[in-house]
Amino acid sequence: MANIELKIDAREDLKQIYEYISKDSIYYANKTIEEIISKTEYLSMFPYMGRKIPEYNNINLREIIYKSYRIFYKINSNVHILKIFHHSRNLLNSINISNY
Repeated sequence: MANIELKIDAREDLKQIYEYISKDSIYYANKTIEEIISKTEYLSMFPYMGRKIPEYNNINLREIIYKSYRIFYKINSNVHILKIFHHSRNLLNSINISNY
Protein backbone atom coordinates (compact mmCIF):
# COMPACT_ATOMS: atom_id res chain seq x y z
CA MET A 1 0.00 0.00 0.00
CA ALA A 2 1.46 3.34 -1.08
CA ASN A 3 1.32 6.52 0.95
CA ILE A 4 -0.35 9.53 -0.64
CA GLU A 5 1.35 12.90 -0.42
CA LEU A 6 -0.43 16.08 -1.43
CA LYS A 7 2.23 18.40 -2.84
CA ILE A 8 2.19 22.15 -2.13
CA ASP A 9 0.85 23.01 -5.61
CA ALA A 10 -2.03 20.57 -5.19
CA ARG A 11 -2.88 22.02 -1.77
CA GLU A 12 -2.94 25.49 -3.31
CA ASP A 13 -5.13 24.19 -6.14
CA LEU A 14 -7.65 22.80 -3.64
CA LYS A 15 -7.68 26.12 -1.82
CA GLN A 16 -8.36 28.01 -5.06
CA ILE A 17 -11.08 25.56 -6.11
CA TYR A 18 -12.73 25.99 -2.72
CA GLU A 19 -12.54 29.78 -2.88
CA TYR A 20 -14.02 29.88 -6.37
CA ILE A 21 -16.95 27.54 -5.63
CA SER A 22 -17.65 29.05 -2.20
CA LYS A 23 -18.54 32.36 -3.85
CA ASP A 24 -21.77 30.63 -4.87
CA SER A 25 -22.09 27.88 -2.27
CA ILE A 26 -20.02 26.92 0.76
CA TYR A 27 -21.86 23.60 0.87
CA TYR A 28 -20.81 22.67 -2.69
CA ALA A 29 -17.30 23.99 -2.14
CA ASN A 30 -16.87 21.64 0.84
CA LYS A 31 -18.52 18.77 -1.02
CA THR A 32 -16.28 19.19 -4.07
CA ILE A 33 -13.08 19.27 -2.01
CA GLU A 34 -14.16 16.23 0.02
CA GLU A 35 -14.98 14.27 -3.15
CA ILE A 36 -11.69 15.17 -4.84
CA ILE A 37 -9.77 13.99 -1.77
CA SER A 38 -11.91 10.86 -1.55
CA LYS A 39 -11.17 10.06 -5.19
CA THR A 40 -7.42 10.21 -4.53
CA GLU A 41 -7.60 7.82 -1.56
CA TYR A 42 -8.08 4.85 -3.91
CA LEU A 43 -4.60 5.49 -5.24
CA SER A 44 -3.01 4.09 -2.08
CA MET A 45 -4.19 0.61 -3.09
CA PHE A 46 -4.40 1.07 -6.87
CA PRO A 47 -1.74 3.61 -7.89
CA TYR A 48 -1.94 2.69 -11.57
CA MET A 49 -5.71 3.06 -11.79
CA GLY A 50 -5.40 6.44 -13.51
CA ARG A 51 -4.49 6.84 -17.14
CA LYS A 52 -1.15 8.04 -18.43
CA ILE A 53 -1.29 11.78 -19.02
CA PRO A 54 -1.79 12.03 -22.80
CA GLU A 55 0.40 15.12 -23.11
CA TYR A 56 3.41 13.39 -21.52
CA ASN A 57 5.04 10.07 -22.31
CA ASN A 58 5.84 8.84 -18.81
CA ILE A 59 4.22 5.75 -17.31
CA ASN A 60 4.65 7.11 -13.78
CA LEU A 61 2.86 10.42 -14.48
CA ARG A 62 -0.84 9.70 -14.39
CA GLU A 63 -4.19 11.35 -13.90
CA ILE A 64 -7.61 10.60 -12.56
CA ILE A 65 -10.66 12.63 -13.46
CA TYR A 66 -13.27 13.92 -11.04
CA LYS A 67 -16.10 15.74 -12.80
CA SER A 68 -14.35 18.64 -14.57
CA TYR A 69 -11.07 18.31 -12.69
CA ARG A 70 -7.88 16.58 -13.73
CA ILE A 71 -5.88 15.25 -10.79
CA PHE A 72 -2.25 14.74 -11.77
CA TYR A 73 -0.04 12.43 -9.76
CA LYS A 74 3.35 10.80 -9.89
CA ILE A 75 4.13 7.27 -8.78
CA ASN A 76 7.42 6.22 -7.25
CA SER A 77 7.49 4.37 -3.93
CA ASN A 78 4.53 6.58 -2.96
CA VAL A 79 1.84 8.53 -4.78
CA HIS A 80 2.43 12.27 -5.04
CA ILE A 81 -0.57 14.40 -5.99
CA LEU A 82 1.01 17.16 -8.11
CA LYS A 83 -1.77 19.36 -9.48
CA ILE A 84 -5.55 19.57 -9.55
CA PHE A 85 -7.12 21.79 -12.15
CA HIS A 86 -10.17 22.35 -14.27
CA HIS A 87 -10.05 20.65 -17.66
CA SER A 88 -10.74 23.93 -19.47
CA ARG A 89 -7.31 25.27 -18.49
CA ASN A 90 -4.51 24.84 -20.99
CA LEU A 91 -2.35 22.03 -19.62
CA LEU A 92 0.94 23.20 -21.05
CA ASN A 93 0.43 26.65 -19.55
CA SER A 94 -0.84 25.24 -16.25
CA ILE A 95 2.00 23.04 -15.09
CA ASN A 96 5.62 22.29 -15.69
CA ILE A 97 5.98 18.56 -15.16
CA SER A 98 9.77 18.85 -15.19
CA ASN A 99 9.44 20.52 -11.75
CA TYR A 100 8.28 17.19 -10.38
